[in-house]
Amino acid sequence: MAQGLDGLRILVVEDEYFVALEVKEIVRELGAEVVGPIGRLEPARDVARRETFDGAILDVKLDGEVIYPLADELLVRGVPLILTTGYDAASLPETYRRLPQLRKPLENQALQRMAESTFRRL
Repeated sequence: MAQGLDGLRILVVEDEYFVALEVKEIVRELGAEVVGPIGRLEPARDVARRETFDGAILDVKLDGEVIYPLADELLVRGVPLILTTGYDAASLPETYRRLPQLRKPLENQALQRMAESTFRRL
């Protein structure tokens, strides 16, 4: 079976341990290399400044902090993003509503489909 994300590097930022492991496993099964998962904003920003990736899956809220500073840095670099959140899309600032989003609890197949459509190289 062809891997949908072969050769890509995907940053995973998620503070819930089991969700982070699940996302990591799904991304690996699609053939990508996972950077992370990272569960805190500042360490994630440090990694993002040192490394390059082809995409990122970001939990909107990490231990009470919002992910927006990191999302902004990645968007400036042209990195495609998927946001994960337990909140309704309307609760996001308007800037981020246009980004691909998955609602928690995550459904594996929905994450697979969205990762492939968002990160697959054309």
